Amino acid sequence: MSPRRVVLVELAEETAAIPLARMLRDAGLEVVHVGHLDTAEKIACTAEQEDPDILGLLGGPVPEGLAEALSGTTVIELGGESPEKAAEMLVGGRSHTLGTPSDRVR
Repeated sequence: MSPRRVVLVELAEETAAIPLARMLRDAGLEVVHVGHLDTAEKIACTAEQEDPDILGLLGGPVPEGLAEALSGTTVIELGGESPEKAAEMLVGGRSHTLGTPSDRVR
């Protein structure tokens, strides 16, 4: 079984996307960090190209109509969650790797 694919989108300039992406990768998920996207159309187009299982939105509310445009993809608003809490939400529970930071973070 292949790992779940997560696309991370930043809705605000300052988010914890990089540490979150590393934690998710260390937990065994495939992560695509697309950076800052500012419209529902850009996010939907990117999600269609990347074909994720989960679309994680950091730094803002889910743009209107996005969840409906991406039926079949789980859209999760991560808001101002810490990277650790956001990783737990996306992984679906505690992972043994979430408590140990990536080698790149240490």
